[in-house]
Amino acid sequence: MKPITSTPPLHWILFAAATMSLGWGLRGFIGGGPLGAMIPGAMIGLALALLLRLDSQQTARLLAFSAVGIGFGGDMTYGQTVGLSFQPETYWWAILGFAIKGGTWGLLGGAIMGMALAPPSRRMLAATLASMLAATWLGWRLINDPKLLYFSNPNDKPRPEIWAGLILAALTVMALHGAYVRRFAVCGVIGGGIGFALGAAIQVWGRAHAMEYFADWWKVMEFTFGALLGAGFAWAAWSVEPMAVESGEREPDAPLLTSLTSAALAVAIILALVPYFEERIHIRFSYTVAGALLLMLATRSPAVAREVGIAVTCCAFFVDLYEDRPQTNYWLAVGLIAVATAAVAWFVHRTRCTVHLYLLITWTAVADSLLKSYLPGPRKAAHAVQAIFVVLAVICTLYRHRFSAPPLSTPPLAPGAPGDRITA
Repeated sequence: MKPITSTPPLHWILFAAATMSLGWGLRGFIGGGPLGAMIPGAMIGLALALLLRLDSQQTARLLAFSAVGIGFGGDMTYGQTVGLSFQPETYWWAILGFAIKGGTWGLLGGAIMGMALAPPSRRMLAATLASMLAATWLGWRLINDPKLLYFSNPNDKPRPEIWAGLILAALTVMALHGAYVRRFAVCGVIGGGIGFALGAAIQVWGRAHAMEYFADWWKVMEFTFGALLGAGFAWAAWSVEPMAVESGEREPDAPLLTSLTSAALAVAIILALVPYFEERIHIRFSYTVAGALLLMLATRSPAVAREVGIAVTCCAFFVDLYEDRPQTNYWLAVGLIAVATAAVAWFVHRTRCTVHLYLLITWTAVADSLLKSYLPGPRKAAHAVQAIFVVLAVICTLYRHRFSAPPLSTPPLAPGAPGDRITA
């Protein structure tokens, strides 16, 4: 078998960039907020697992941590920052805001992904997540809540920001863990910061000079952000690829009832706790609380981790499809969402193949976006955007063959020093 160290990094970057560009475009269309951000998170986690040739247990952990870790950034608001970017007097302030928010997304998401590749004990993970939540609250209260640095519109329905809290949370995670976490966080902040700022600048230029050729420049911003953030994570993974190892243990079989129950519990955590914290406690980082619980749940077993990464993500955009069609009968929609989510959970239970999971999340999301565009209802079909989604999905499907090899078998890491050996 050809060693992965001989694979040029360009191939890693192109595959990850295409995957996360598609995922981020889908996120902006079939699910906003932190739940929508789990789509590119799950997709990039599976893409990196293919690149690193991880075994099923490592893949499951990376999938869950990536989906939740990228989801954390979804608590940030940037709609009004886009509005500021169209005003000449606030253009550069808005671009700075996009660089900070995009960098924050990559910083915390990368740190959480790094933890998946050098997993701590459950006790250490619990302590890390508790510290992360405390740091998030502190940064939010000291900087974001009093609007000391504010990148939204202070005069027209000002929106609560949370980027400072998430930066402090990421720095806390980096301080508690090793080189994997730092490497992914640094590459994430570079790719995310440049990607979001560049995408925002392209959107301003496109709307001013090329609107007659293509109308959806917001989507171009999302594609750009996703591509460069994915490229950053690919570079981080390529630089540490010799550390990808098999666990040496066969993954235990999990009963179907366990998988379905875990999926239902994870969905309940998201759908119940996120609105509760937002409405009752009035904090901006409600998903961060729910996400921390999901990460603890994901460490129960690889089967549970796969349900957290895939079933919860799919359920979220199934719900979004219903919310876009409010005329649909409520109980009919609930039944369809439950059946569709259960079908996804059953499929996830049946397979441990990384390729199958990658194709499942990719094409299920694309199919959902097509339904959202072309089902009868209030939304007009975005033909060009849907065509781009399909083309990117085909490219990713074809390109993943290059990395569809058996897991890499290398000597295990030295005990007590996970994540501290990096080969650039």
